[in-house]
Amino acid sequence: MSTLLTLPASLSLAAPADGPDANGHRSIAGGALAVVIVLFLVVAAIGFLASRWRTSSEERGLHSLDEWGLGGRGFGSWVTWFLLGGDLYTAYTFVAVPAAMWATGAVSGFFAVPYTIVLYPIVFILMSRLWSVSRSHGYVTPADFVGGRYGGKVLSTAIAVTGIVATMPYIALQLVGMKAVLTVLGLGSGSNSFVNDLPLIIAFVVLAAYTYTGGLRARRSSPS
Repeated sequence: MSTLLTLPASLSLAAPADGPDANGHRSIAGGALAVVIVLFLVVAAIGFLASRWRTSSEERGLHSLDEWGLGGRGFGSWVTWFLLGGDLYTAYTFVAVPAAMWATGAVSGFFAVPYTIVLYPIVFILMSRLWSVSRSHGYVTPADFVGGRYGGKVLSTAIAVTGIVATMPYIALQLVGMKAVLTVLGLGSGSNSFVNDLPLIIAFVVLAAYTYTGGLRARRSSPS
């Protein structure tokens, strides 16, 4: 009788070795965590040093919005290609879309494929003209372009506010992706919410600090 009631190994209620236990706690993956920490320190160091790359002390940081926001318009096609790749292939690409497809079906995440295909022609057709006009007139942001083209302060302010507000969910998504990675590594699965979020807070503060000091030059050295 006891033999008939024995569950096969594939149906065992015990947690897998690399998964959470019955209380939702995970053991720390030492090797993977060490790799992540080393890479994070390297990227952070490059981010802080990037602000000094080919810049004078007068142009460095927030002294020049053109330098901070656009890297002095001197990256060129090669660097810009990788910069755009870092912007496109982020936690949204590697965490959010696969998770949505796994949880709710392939259709929920498949939109990202045709969306990207449709987006590229629009970018290459329209944005090249936007770039040339902005470069000749010294525009830094879309709000600058709209203000210079249509001369409306209210409209340019609305464009600026819309851009800031629309960026917030994207930043939140990146933080959720970072949180998911840290949880898999064994951080953030305890009972204390502050301790769980502390690694994420530290990572966000460091990333925000070198982005603030280096602008786009620091941003191009880091993954999204």
